[in-house]
Formats: sequence, C-alpha cells, structure tokens
Amino acid sequence: MPFDATARLKAAIPFGFDDYLELVESTGRCLRPDRRGAISEKTPRLLQRLNIDPEHFLTCANRLMTAFGSAIGTPAHLTQLCVQRQTKFLHGMRAARTVFEQKAA
Repeated sequence: MPFDATARLKAAIPFGFDDYLELVESTGRCLRPDRRGAISEKTPRLLQRLNIDPEHFLTCANRLMTAFGSAIGTPAHLTQLCVQRQTKFLHGMRAARTVFEQKAA
C-alpha cells in the first residue's frame, strides 16, 4: 500500500513515509537503549498525531505480530476488517484496545 499523509486515497497507509521511518528508528532505539545512538525520551510525532500511548506502543512493538496477527489498527478498524473478510473473529482486538484506546484520567 502507498503512504498517504493527506488521506486522499482510500487504500493507503494514513501517514507519510518520513513519519514511518522516524517511528521505526525511534522504536528500534527505544527497544535497545544499550546500543550506541539510543534516542532520548522524545515521543515520535506520528504517535502523538495518531494519539497512541508510547509506553503501550513499545510494549506491543516487542510482540507486534504475536499480539496483532495479520492486521494492526483501532478496534473499529479491526471490526470493519472482519466485515470485509466475512469473519467473526480477528486476532489482535485486545492489543488494539490497549494501544489505541485512551484511558480515563
């Protein structure tokens, strides 16, 4: 799928390639702070824009495919994918709730 930060395309990743690279680099360095070049505690802009809790994201990044399975997204998006795939269950709903739903303060 193409990257589309403008949200003009229906079937696209809803952020820019640069944001994706920043997130991947930040995640790798956060997961391995013992490595040379580890980054500060600065939250990547993409996580802020998508309103994703950084602590939960890092927890899930360690076990991403195990936690989510074949799709990653909000609970609503995973439910929509179930409808499209004509299935009743999609692995990853608990992880989606943990990562994408905000906790009441």
